[in-house]
Amino acid sequence: MELRHLRYFMAVADTLHFAAAAENLDIAAPTLSVQIKQLEEMVGTPLFVRTKRAVHLTQAGELFRHDAAATLLQAQRTLDTGLRAARGEIGQVALGYVGSALWSGLLGQLVCEYKQQRPQIALLTSERPMVSLPQDLLDGSLDVALVRGPTPLPDGLQMRALQRDNFCLALPASHPLADAAEPIAPQQLVGEAFVMAEQTSGMHEVARRGGFSIRQQHPSGGLVDVLAQVAFNVGIAVIPASLSRVISLPGVVYRSIQPPEIPSGIVMLFRQWERTPAIVNFISFAESMQFDDALIEPQGHPIKP
Repeated sequence: MELRHLRYFMAVADTLHFAAAAENLDIAAPTLSVQIKQLEEMVGTPLFVRTKRAVHLTQAGELFRHDAAATLLQAQRTLDTGLRAARGEIGQVALGYVGSALWSGLLGQLVCEYKQQRPQIALLTSERPMVSLPQDLLDGSLDVALVRGPTPLPDGLQMRALQRDNFCLALPASHPLADAAEPIAPQQLVGEAFVMAEQTSGMHEVARRGGFSIRQQHPSGGLVDVLAQVAFNVGIAVIPASLSRVISLPGVVYRSIQPPEIPSGIVMLFRQWERTPAIVNFISFAESMQFDDALIEPQGHPIKP
C-alpha cells in the first residue's frame, strides 16, 4: 500500500463519485477505479458499494476513512518537518563557550536575539574549559564554540572574530602598583608571581614586552577563580579588560597595561565542513550581528573595579 492509494481513496470517499474524484485528482476515471480495486484487494474487503445511481462507503470503508485521513495528515506533517529542517527552521544547535564570552555581554546578546528570531530552534548552551572546545567541535559534541582569542586554529575548524577586547592587569589591593595613576609598564612586573588564566597569550605577551620569563605560575580554574587567587594575594593576573567592568571583588583592583594594547576578543569556532542547515543558519546569524566592542577605558586612566 502506498500513500497514493490513500489519497485516491479519500478523493472518492469525499465526493462519493468516481468521475468527480478522478477529475479532482487529474487522472482518468478508469485508472482511479483500478487503483481503488487494488486497495480493496490489499485490505481484503470492499470499501465502497457501487450501484448505477450512487457510491457509498461500506462499514469497513467508514472505519478505513478515519485512519486513512489521519495517516495522510501525519504524512504531510512529516514532510513539512523535513522541509523545515532542510531550511534550518527547526532543529538544535549545541553552543559551547568560555566564561569570558558571558562576562563580555556577547553571549547574552547573541542567545537572546537568536531565540527571538528562531524560537523553534533548541539552542543548547554549556560553559566548558577552553582547552576542550576545539576537540568538542571535531568530535561532534558541540556545533559552535565561543572562545577567547587569540587561539590556535586546528585543522578542520574555521574561525570568525565577533568582538574586540584588550587585556589588562588584575592586582591585589595591597600591591605596590595598585594605586598607580598611569598604565603599568611590563618592565615593572619583573619577578611577579602570575595567576595563570585559561587564555595565557596576554600573560606571555606581558612577559615578552617586559623582557623577563615567568618563573612562578599558579594555575587556576575559570576567570572568577583567577580573581579569587588575586584577592588572596597569590599573585597578579592578565585578564580580559571586559571582566573588569562586570566583576567587583574586594581586594582586587584593575589597571591598564602600557600601550600598545594587547589585543584579545571573542571568536567563534565551527566545523569547516558544516552542512546542517540549523547550524549553518546560526553561524550566519552570529556573523551578521553587531556586538559592542569590550574595550578598556582611554589610555592613561586606571581601570576601576
